[in-house]
Amino acid sequence: MINSGRYTAKLDSGWKFQHDPQNQGEREGWHNAGLPAPVTVSVPHTWNVQEALEEFRGAGWYEQQLEAPEEWAGRRFRLFFEGAYRDTDIWVNGTLAGTHYNSGYTPFETDITPYILAGGNNRLVIRVDNRNSDTALPVSNSFDWADDGGLIRPVTLVVTGSTAVEQLRVEPKVSFSADDKPAGGTVAAQIKLCEPPAAAVQAEIKVYRNEVIVWQGTEEIAAGALAWSFAEIGLDEVELWHFDHPHLYELEIVLTAGDGIQDRLVRSFGFREIVVEGHQLLLNREPVRLMGVEWMPGSHPEAGMAEGAEELTAMLVRLKEANCIITRFHWQQGNELLDWCDRNGLLVQEEIPHWQQPAEPGKDTRLLALSQAKEMIASHSHHPCIFAWGMGNELDGQSTVTNGYMKELKEEFLQLDSTRLVNYVSNTLQLQPASDATGAGDMLMWNDYIGTWHGDLDEEEVIRQIIADHPDKPLVVAEYGLCEPAFEGGDARRTRILREKTAIYRRYPAFAALIYFSLNDYRTQMGEEGTGRFMQRVHGSVDLYNQAKPSYAALREESSPIVLAGEPVWKDGGLELTLECRNDIPSYAVRGYSLKAAVPDGEVISQLLPDLAPGEVRTVHVELPEGAGSASGANDGAARTAALSILRPTGFSVLELQL
Repeated sequence: MINSGRYTAKLDSGWKFQHDPQNQGEREGWHNAGLPAPVTVSVPHTWNVQEALEEFRGAGWYEQQLEAPEEWAGRRFRLFFEGAYRDTDIWVNGTLAGTHYNSGYTPFETDITPYILAGGNNRLVIRVDNRNSDTALPVSNSFDWADDGGLIRPVTLVVTGSTAVEQLRVEPKVSFSADDKPAGGTVAAQIKLCEPPAAAVQAEIKVYRNEVIVWQGTEEIAAGALAWSFAEIGLDEVELWHFDHPHLYELEIVLTAGDGIQDRLVRSFGFREIVVEGHQLLLNREPVRLMGVEWMPGSHPEAGMAEGAEELTAMLVRLKEANCIITRFHWQQGNELLDWCDRNGLLVQEEIPHWQQPAEPGKDTRLLALSQAKEMIASHSHHPCIFAWGMGNELDGQSTVTNGYMKELKEEFLQLDSTRLVNYVSNTLQLQPASDATGAGDMLMWNDYIGTWHGDLDEEEVIRQIIADHPDKPLVVAEYGLCEPAFEGGDARRTRILREKTAIYRRYPAFAALIYFSLNDYRTQMGEEGTGRFMQRVHGSVDLYNQAKPSYAALREESSPIVLAGEPVWKDGGLELTLECRNDIPSYAVRGYSLKAAVPDGEVISQLLPDLAPGEVRTVHVELPEGAGSASGANDGAARTAALSILRPTGFSVLELQL
């Protein structure tokens, strides 16, 4: 640890837990003496999936023993929480070391250096309370997801030298030539230290691509400096991050003082540009029209909001296998989930949990929203997957108060991060489009439930009015689908809504993206179906256990950027496929895709497909070995079979054909 500068350990095992329905823990000194009757749990953890505690809203206590070796004397100790729902108090050896209130999904850390005793065990006690609160976001019980309490995301012990990085903000920028080709890039960074160093500190800086150093240098941090930034690093060539080509870089900062390495931090990032221009959404200067789906995490009945890597990854893979490459989250997520999106190519709008807030938000609400935005952006702004920040969802968008609030909040978001889009998602745009608060955002984001929640309006008349009132912004359908049991029709109706509405949206170039709602049935404290940990809304194309319904196949088909233009033909000792790159929604260039053919004898043939521009049609000949796919082994037009897969460069399947 001393040589590397930073030691981190996930505190996932060895926890004791006890719920506190009578609020007796602090009165009886549990923070000092330990928990009197605990059970053993692992973290992440929520009590709201445990038998007898499924409906419990109140305080839950956690206890952990931290061993600090003698050689750690003089080091800095911090606890990093990816998220705890919700109001959190932290004691170390009986002394209150930190608190975090009114925000259950943003990351935070607590410096516990003054309270740690090196050379022995230390008692860590944490109390988390998930009772409804009128001073928190989300407010009271007005939100449509589970309010699971506990240490719902990883807790990490971080040990460094006394001079250590508290925050690291990476700012990559890509340059383009006159013909919109990438022409290099720059990297800058802003660093906040835990405390000003007493003497000058050397900062060694390295930029990596595929574990190869592409730039390195050294700068000095002056004594007494709390914040520090280095000048832009110029790179002549950069590989751009794209949902099909998620190229990543790493920035390494090593701080060295007189007694050796103090801290070492590595942060991944990507070069990409996402801007709006009129009705268009441009990714790296390419106009794109995207298909996506929203996913509501925390819905597995065995894990709840404490879903681990296995459950989260399974849902993310399911999302990508649906050919969806854009999503949004109503509330802040953890860095591990966002790391997956970075590596695998998923565009994300991450939002503060502003949902059905009263029509006249006061100063306290604005300050709380801004506080959550600061924590979210400080921890997550390095993720290239995040293309936009969300200011809220369904906040009475026709209100003049909401309009003013969203305009003000957007300016404050841009002060925190001017490199991303900022949006508000409305469910009232269909009423008076010109005066709706979603117009304050960079894109119009509309939850469209015409035909169910919004009544039987004329869909196309509404769309034409929206476009006429907002001729200069892209339109994104942020939700559309069917919610049971509020509305009848089951999965067949869900499929019909998906296909019919998607067909309508495709006719209007103003639509830049569609985000279907939702991928999964989801656990929610306001669910109309089920009880306890199974209380849910039936809104998805997979169930709580990630089992696909028939509408999932329809979503995958509608979201594919490639379609077959005609029937495959066995010809000239192989197979001929005519492929078309969609030119409506989705619409983007297809580059680096491949085709795999598996024939009955077990052989798999793989070949690269030609690049396709939107609207382009190409015939591809799949070369097969002589006799492959034919039961007789002959190559004379007899019945032949093959299983075909078209794959993205990231390995996710686009189309599966059995011939």
